[in-house]
Amino acid sequence: MKIYVFTLLFLFLSGCLNTQIHQGNVIDPDTIWLIQEGDTRFAIESELGSPMVQDAQHPERALYIEDFYNEATGESYTRGIRVTYDTAWRAESIQRFGFE
Repeated sequence: MKIYVFTLLFLFLSGCLNTQIHQGNVIDPDTIWLIQEGDTRFAIESELGSPMVQDAQHPERALYIEDFYNEATGESYTRGIRVTYDTAWRAESIQRFGFE
């Protein structure tokens, strides 16, 4: 009987917990400044991981997006990096947004 009461209590209280919702890539703000124009695609993916969005029609573009929401604090942000590669798969341009 005790196990049933404990289980019900646990299930009831677990519904009261605030959760953090994290979608997309986990982007470390210190890491994004390590990648530079001219870096190879391999070097950039080694630092940032696989891109969140890889467009089949535009394989030279890679988009890393991080979307975060914390219910407890109400903190929310979206930030990302857009990398465009040249024909030799070196970063031609890097655009960072949401890191202000």
